[in-house]
Amino acid sequence: MRIVFRYVLLFIQVYAFYVIFHGHLSPGGGFAGGIVLGLGMVLYILIFGVNLGSKRLPQHLAIVFIGIGGAVEGIKFFLPPKEGYGTPGELFSVGLISLMSLAIGLLVASSLVTMYYLLVEEDGR
Repeated sequence: MRIVFRYVLLFIQVYAFYVIFHGHLSPGGGFAGGIVLGLGMVLYILIFGVNLGSKRLPQHLAIVFIGIGGAVEGIKFFLPPKEGYGTPGELFSVGLISLMSLAIGLLVASSLVTMYYLLVEEDGR
């Protein structure tokens, strides 16, 4: 299971970023892609153990990602609105929406991993 999951994790992460960046063109977006990315990391922790998972993504780093995601998401309220709606089918034609989706994705993934770490700490494992 560990050998197979090492290769599957790459596809899970690539799919998560695909969902994050193509959210304005198809169903998905930052929240859905963040859930996929976070659950990939939680699955990694479940398969390889909390010690190895916390070496890969420490809890304090996940909390830093939460802060960065929230700060980047808050920046959009200070920017002037973009003129036009972008070109259909082009990935980066909508201005900051892709960046905001990435920030939301990191925020959601980091929150999910942090919640799992807190639940494991509470359980006493």
